[in-house]
Amino acid sequence: MSFVKEVDIKEKIEKGWIYSRLWFEALAISKDVVEESLKNHVEKLKKLENCVVVSERYEETIEQERPLPRIEKGFSKVVEVEVLTKNIETLLHLTIFFAPSAVEVIEPVEYKINAGTIQTIMNTVADLLHRFAAQGIGGVVISGVSKK
Repeated sequence: MSFVKEVDIKEKIEKGWIYSRLWFEALAISKDVVEESLKNHVEKLKKLENCVVVSERYEETIEQERPLPRIEKGFSKVVEVEVLTKNIETLLHLTIFFAPSAVEVIEPVEYKINAGTIQTIMNTVADLLHRFAAQGIGGVVISGVSKK
């Protein structure tokens, strides 16, 4: 299902937008839940500022035996989504907060960024690590000084 014309895609890329393909995978104990969850996830993605969903392609839902310990039966589903993001910061935000299984940048082949953009990216990652640490679910252990 395509939402944006090919001409619009080319125009946006010429203006600096990034064209990417993302894969999202979900697992649940109910077929209805996995399908609805993935659909809702993509609908939220469509509302993200500076992001345009170009297309979405859902794979068949697959029944799995013992997908996780203590789970006898589950259902998995994958959706492939093509998006245009206004800049690398938006793509990073999408990756962190929407958690695709994989990201493929289609165009541009090369992307020039300035120091301010690099700083924004690094601060975004640092903020995420601090959020994990504050919740007690991660962080970075600092040990002795490394001599390189």
